[in-house]
Amino acid sequence: MTSARWLVLAAVWAAAFALLACGDDGNKTVESAGKLASSSGGTVGGPEPMLQGPPSRFAILVDDLAPGNKPYVPSVQSLNASDFVATAKIFPSSAEGENVVNGWGYLDGYQTAYQPDGQLAAALSGAYYVNAEVYLFKTLDGARQAYQQFEKAYAASPGSEQQNTKGLGNQSSAWKLVSGTVGSSDVVAAYHRFVFRRGNLVGVVQTMGADPYMTIDRARDLAVVMDDRALTKRAAPTPTPVPRPTLLPTVAAPSPSGR
Repeated sequence: MTSARWLVLAAVWAAAFALLACGDDGNKTVESAGKLASSSGGTVGGPEPMLQGPPSRFAILVDDLAPGNKPYVPSVQSLNASDFVATAKIFPSSAEGENVVNGWGYLDGYQTAYQPDGQLAAALSGAYYVNAEVYLFKTLDGARQAYQQFEKAYAASPGSEQQNTKGLGNQSSAWKLVSGTVGSSDVVAAYHRFVFRRGNLVGVVQTMGADPYMTIDRARDLAVVMDDRALTKRAAPTPTPVPRPTLLPTVAAPSPSGR
């Protein structure tokens, strides 16, 4: 798997278990997933704005993270419709995905990714990788359909477990996948995903770290940052483009084993 896809599950999505019922606001909590996560910020429900691009205005920036993180430059990029299909990996095939995405009225997307100083060695001490995506659609209904496809795909991914969190935005859900180990250690790697919709925006935040240190809270807290930008509760600057290196890193970032 290429390093630009280090937090993407590349499995073909097949129905593995039924979606759990959601509340009227589209936000889900799951009693069977254990204690409710402690992340409690952000706005549940509320406005459904029609947001204007560029989508990078709503992205996660390095200043939103704790010190000791840096951009993973190959995965900081704009995402056209084809890129969306390739990055999201929520369709059985690229051809089918592009047809569906065009029907949703996809406008544009933006991806940012960050790695801790020390990389995998740092992850063994509690640091973690972050991948965040922002997608904008022409209509609210298009964004709803995209959100539902993300949720369906995450639910169907083998080993994916829905997490018990406070809601966010107009719709949201949270997921965890345990897969492989952190580097060559015997410490289990945990991947958490938080997906939400605010108006015509769909946001996805994914984290990867050592399972003993990781919860869904970190992914949700970063999703709150994105949602606050969409609600004008937080500054939404257009980030300065990150220069791309002439030579890509030789060490690939982690991905779920067998995916």
